Amino acid sequence: MDSSPGMRHLIFVLCLLAIGSAGCKNVDMTADPAGLWPFSREPRTDKVPGLATPAERVAALRKLTERASRAGPDEQERISRELAQAIRKEADPSLRAEIVQTLGHYPTESAGLTLRSALSDSEADVRTAACEAWGRRGGPEAVELLGGVVSGDIDPDVRLAAIRALGNTGDPKAVDALRGALADSDPATQRRVMLSLREVTGKDFGGDARKWQDHLNGRSPEQDSSIWVVERFQKLWGLF
Repeated sequence: MDSSPGMRHLIFVLCLLAIGSAGCKNVDMTADPAGLWPFSREPRTDKVPGLATPAERVAALRKLTERASRAGPDEQERISRELAQAIRKEADPSLRAEIVQTLGHYPTESAGLTLRSALSDSEADVRTAACEAWGRRGGPEAVELLGGVVSGDIDPDVRLAAIRALGNTGDPKAVDALRGALADSDPATQRRVMLSLREVTGKDFGGDARKWQDHLNGRSPEQDSSIWVVERFQKLWGLF
């Protein structure tokens, strides 16, 4: 048999052709689970045609948040209604929370109705977002609703959010809602109550719960904010 280099090369090429003709029918050249085949028919993406991705929807909601202060009353109401419809259909709790945060910047009747409902959402993150929104919104309704959360929600983080939001309202009527929580056995909750009381009363008895109780009971303890040096660390770490 001729073993010259030319003959060996010819035999090699014929073998490759034979293998190709036998196997091409069973090989899908577009099947590429490892991402190595460079000529796939469709580009790789997690986006379903015709549907926005969660990241795109969040970006759109944040644009609406920025737009709220520039929109007129009619436009604010229209956007609020559209967001109210969207949240009723939204299964993703993180997106519901984003919608709630956006609605917190819209002082409309429709937004208020949705924010009221969001305080009863099944997910704590959504209820927390609703508390923050009501703290921004303020007013007698906000104080009433947030007080109900402080006394009734089962999640400690949601209650903390409601206590913080009551302070953000700056409404002296929030004192009644905060009074009961001042006796909470959880130190984080108690401290947050005292910080919020400082915001709504203009008084400062530091972190001394007994002085705050005395003040709320009509006595006149000496003010002392020296204990609040720890507040700087709380803000630095975002603990409360």
